[in-house]
Amino acid sequence: MRLRVLLTVLSASFVPKAAAQTGDHWLIVATTTSDDSWLEPTESSVREELTDHGVGVWSRDNAVTRFEANGSAPASQVTEAAIREWFARSKAILESLVQGAPAKALDQLNEAGALSLSTIEELNREPERSQKVLDTCLYGVRALLETGSPSSAETQARECRKLVLHGEPSAHMHPPQVLEMLDRVDAARTRQTGALRVESKPSGCAVRVNGLMLGETPIEVRNLFPGRYAVQVECDLDRRGRVHSADVKAAPTDVFVDSRFDDAIMTRPVLLLHYASSLEEEQHRNADAVEIAKIVPTDIIMLLSAPDPTVVELELLGGTPPKREALARIRSGPHGPTRGHVALAAHTLIDGNCMDLTTLPPVMLPCGDEPGAVSANTRPEDGWPAARTPRGQFISGLTLLGVGSASLLSGYVLIGPRARTAEDWVNALDAGGQESASLQQKWLNMGNGMIVTSSVGAAALVAAMPLALPKRARTPWWAWLSGGLGVGFAAFSVAYGVTAEAKPNVSCTSLVNDATDARTCVKRGEQISVAVLTGMTAAPLLTIPLVYLFRPSDAHITPSVEVSRSGGYVGIRGEF
Repeated sequence: MRLRVLLTVLSASFVPKAAAQTGDHWLIVATTTSDDSWLEPTESSVREELTDHGVGVWSRDNAVTRFEANGSAPASQVTEAAIREWFARSKAILESLVQGAPAKALDQLNEAGALSLSTIEELNREPERSQKVLDTCLYGVRALLETGSPSSAETQARECRKLVLHGEPSAHMHPPQVLEMLDRVDAARTRQTGALRVESKPSGCAVRVNGLMLGETPIEVRNLFPGRYAVQVECDLDRRGRVHSADVKAAPTDVFVDSRFDDAIMTRPVLLLHYASSLEEEQHRNADAVEIAKIVPTDIIMLLSAPDPTVVELELLGGTPPKREALARIRSGPHGPTRGHVALAAHTLIDGNCMDLTTLPPVMLPCGDEPGAVSANTRPEDGWPAARTPRGQFISGLTLLGVGSASLLSGYVLIGPRARTAEDWVNALDAGGQESASLQQKWLNMGNGMIVTSSVGAAALVAAMPLALPKRARTPWWAWLSGGLGVGFAAFSVAYGVTAEAKPNVSCTSLVNDATDARTCVKRGEQISVAVLTGMTAAPLLTIPLVYLFRPSDAHITPSVEVSRSGGYVGIRGEF
């Protein structure tokens, strides 16, 4: 899951050092590749912290209103219930006209007209509804004619034709004078010089004006009355296009729609750039942020990103073209960063610094000349990625990993030679006992060697895990698999050890002269050795998931202990 939030800023009484210009408000815009529950609270926390520092910040409603007015708005969402209600109002208007109450019909028309104007691009999508919109609008023409207002009736007829650019009203629903007035308006429209020229990237996309399908891009819609029209470009016919408002006057009006940008931008509940993948986000978020800044408008941009669920990044951009002026990385959790971490980031940006505040001590980062120049694995002065374990610890971990693996493997390698030595010892006793004492001691020494080497190997591997394991936001699947294997090895070790051969009549470490006792010692010794080796193998396997669970920077695991008269409780909580 990746999140980006873009902020554009204006400072009224306080100007950050990193943004020396005045008269610009900070605008918060989120960009993400997934649906993040912490998005809104994080945006609010950032805005509040900046306001507390004297920085002017666009309110969420004002920013959305400005963008939707000057850029694009989401397609209207009209429920079937609302459409049924609209049809009922249309019918009521007609009934009032039939009953000889044109004044009442005009009042009812105002109520129905408000819905028509706000959702015209949705109402006109279906021919039946589009015809109903035209009919209802013409009821107003009839009502105005009956009240003795022919000039107002003609104006109303022009508005009807602007709502529904083409199409005929229902037959036998309107008196002749209404239809004649509509014909005069249509004739006057042919002399209009207003036009819409709509282009898109890519071309060949469907174009709707006020919801009516008029063709494909590029297209020019001519003979339009002056006024505002809702333009939608839909490259995917299964998705509603965003609504671009076009003010048509006497000259042609150009509308260009970047389908990719339209698919990314969202304005509800917050200004949001939503991308299909992290790669697409990296490729387009800076350019898209600049486009948003032009529409709102503003000159200074702050980019807040979450490269992973544990890190939030705030990046201040300014100038034309935008260049990075400050950067701050802070820790985050499932519900976003704490207010304290946001305050640290705000101070860093105000001072014009670029710092990674997720480490102790914080690390200075190169700001770079271009936005996005510092990646999530920015290398500090020693060239080592700041997001990884420090170089010295990592090298130490690899060294311990190599030593531990070699030692533990040596323990397993000794199994074969020790088995052959045991066989020679027993054969020597069967042959009369010559050289049996030296062979017994060799067998014992090899057993001690197996225990020592495997113990050293296991200890080295356990110590290496916190230093060598890569950092992850949560415990990876292979760590859980390792833990499962560790549990299996540990269970086998215990079970195999407790079921080992019973002790012989004499101690296996003392001189054994009986071949039967020697065979018992050998069998018991082999079982004990295997149990020890598997137990030592289980230790590093079990350590891997424990490192991820209890590593503070990644897991946020909190142990808890509760004790009462009725008993006790031990547990852990956090992200697993």
